[in-house]
Amino acid sequence: MSQSTITIEELVELISTCAGIRTDAASAAARTFEELGVDSLGVLGIVAEIERRIGRKLPGDADMSPSPAALVALVDEGAPASLERL
Repeated sequence: MSQSTITIEELVELISTCAGIRTDAASAAARTFEELGVDSLGVLGIVAEIERRIGRKLPGDADMSPSPAALVALVDEGAPASLERL
């Protein structure tokens, strides 16, 4: 079963796996992808893996999200209402 949302901690894991960049949740929440050293190809890989995990396509500009926090918000924004976080 796929999940509908993603946490910043899960995104930190994906940043490491897909882009080879080590960071922590606090840094990822406060910095841009560029500041973390994640290039556009890395973000594309992260977005593709998120789509696989959540079982749905993200908006076409998801790979243009400026930061991990913005990407998490974008993913969560499209989650079914019954699963959205309070």
